Amino acid sequence: AKWGIKFTLICGLSLQLFSYGLLFAWDDDWSKTESIIFVTFAQMFSGIAKDLTKLGGKTVTKLVTPEEQDTRLFKLVSLIT
Repeated sequence: AKWGIKFTLICGLSLQLFSYGLLFAWDDDWSKTESIIFVTFAQMFSGIAKDLTKLGGKTVTKLVTPEEQDTRLFKLVSLIT
């Protein structure tokens, strides 16, 4: 299970960097339709990355938190995310 969490976090962070990198390929000569499709494509990767990173982060929090303190920490994590 721990390898899966690490993989999820790394994939999420990598996809986030990839989606930011896509924006460097922006071309001002594109039509409005091409621009909208390109930005939508970049946002799709960013959304998937956010979900993967959030999932991995919450799981890691659950694994490293002692049982008696999990309620307070989970409330804080849910407030932040």
